[in-house]
Amino acid sequence: KTIMEDDTDLQGMISQLGSAIIIIPLIAILQCVAIAKSFARGKPVDASQEMIALGLCNIFGSFVQSMPVTACFSRTAVNSASGVKTPLGGLYTGCLVILCLAFLLPYCAFIPQATLAAVIITAVIFSVEYEEVMPIWRSKRSDLLPGFACFFGCLF
Repeated sequence: KTIMEDDTDLQGMISQLGSAIIIIPLIAILQCVAIAKSFARGKPVDASQEMIALGLCNIFGSFVQSMPVTACFSRTAVNSASGVKTPLGGLYTGCLVILCLAFLLPYCAFIPQATLAAVIITAVIFSVEYEEVMPIWRSKRSDLLPGFACFFGCLF
């Protein structure tokens, strides 16, 4: 196939994506705001500022054909557990990933996925606020149902 055969017009893309065209950006925004609130340490988080930053990153990234930008809870948790305090940690992590891909990729293929998952779980486990379950249980038990459904849905 040539490039022209793979091209899809806007109407074709919208029909292929369907309702995902609304849901995916909404989830990306919610994830970004949730991560900001999770690591704000009690400081107020301006959700509109987060949305503007996310939108500008995606607009400017589209000019250089980048992947869509969004937040990553596991990467943020690993950076937090490692003691990273500035956005420069992302640059450092990116450089390490590029070096790893350039020189260690043949060796990384033999690392079991369970080992890589254990590294992420170890970093994220400390961000679970299990002490909040009892106050929610006492105030409104029906609020725990979606939380437990998400937890067990992700677990299994």
